[in-house]
Amino acid sequence: MMRPCRSNAAFTLLELIVVIGLVAGLTLMIAGGVAGGGRTAALQSAQASVANLLTTARLQAMATGNTMRVLVQQDSAHPLAAERYLRVLTLEELRAGVWETRQVIALPAGVHLLPHQNQAPANLFGAAGPWLKVDGSVLHSSALFRPPVNRAVDSPLAENWAELWFSPLGTTPTAGFIVLGLGRPEPPAAGAGGLSPIGLHNPDAAVGLQLTSYGLTLFINDRAGF
Repeated sequence: MMRPCRSNAAFTLLELIVVIGLVAGLTLMIAGGVAGGGRTAALQSAQASVANLLTTARLQAMATGNTMRVLVQQDSAHPLAAERYLRVLTLEELRAGVWETRQVIALPAGVHLLPHQNQAPANLFGAAGPWLKVDGSVLHSSALFRPPVNRAVDSPLAENWAELWFSPLGTTPTAGFIVLGLGRPEPPAAGAGGLSPIGLHNPDAAVGLQLTSYGLTLFINDRAGF
């Protein structure tokens, strides 16, 4: 007596489980790739925006004969720090002894400038400690070394800002590195007591710029370039 044959089109329970597992794995891989691409695109966009703002400051200083500066919000205690800290930048012109705001930009969500190592809150880098260059030294925005400026810009409350200067000759006394990295919000209470409202992560994804003493900006596309 012949036994009935199983149709080739049918699937056993084990085969279905295997297929579902493969689909789930591929979905995770694709999602991870898309998310990674989005983060890379955001960093590149921020890098280009900062370079454009610095170049604009230099060219306007040379064209007008007035000193220009770019400010970087670095006030972790400001009520809007979760949205503005190390993300908002402004271009200002010195006219008749008064600084006048010319442009304000915000970096893409999740992208932040690293402060100078002397201005970094204790919890900015999490439990891993400071970010490091490939040679073991501290990775930070060495160009942001000047004392902070307290000023109200695009906000009713004054904030502390790091500053980069450009002379009418297009040169700058604030040459150095500017580092951009990925960050995520810390718990709401973290902004109190001088702590950071965001936490930086993944130093291997860091990009940035080198600002020369001639006011030129050079792109740095990986951590090994700093």
